[in-house]
Amino acid sequence: MTRQQRITMAPVVALLAVTSCAAPAPQPDAEAKAAVQALIERAIDRRNHQVVTGFSSTKEEISQDFVPDVVEGIELEYGQLHQRRDAIAPHGVLLTDSGSEITIKKFTITDAGANVDISEQTQLEHGPVNGVQGPSEGYVYDQKVELAKSGEGWKIVSVSPLNPGKPYPTTVVDPDTL
Repeated sequence: MTRQQRITMAPVVALLAVTSCAAPAPQPDAEAKAAVQALIERAIDRRNHQVVTGFSSTKEEISQDFVPDVVEGIELEYGQLHQRRDAIAPHGVLLTDSGSEITIKKFTITDAGANVDISEQTQLEHGPVNGVQGPSEGYVYDQKVELAKSGEGWKIVSVSPLNPGKPYPTTVVDPDTL
């Protein structure tokens, strides 16, 4: 190596040394991860259940999971899901139950709160059609959830598709229509 190459390499080596000494981002502990998972599952279950015959949620229920600034938008989304449910009912399509589980794929704590990438697995149960039990329907939907600290816990700021595009699952309203 020539003298000029050694001198040029010195700043690169120094930069790598400083970069590798940077403090790693804080990692969530098991208790925080479990609390966030329970919060997100409850919110997703509530959203998905909006298409089940006879079900709706109150503003107070929505406020348990979401920051105050987005509650009105969530109410609007739920109203659109009720319209979808009511539009298909005259055709004999009734959803009688829904159940969801999530898997946390990535959990990053930020200065403002946290970002969580999840995979939602949802099962929808159809009611009988002409006396014959309807089929089950399932889907997997990857989403990004932004959270804010709220007292000792967390609240959801936003939920969006991890890979935007269509078609959206039957229990999800296209964000462009809100």
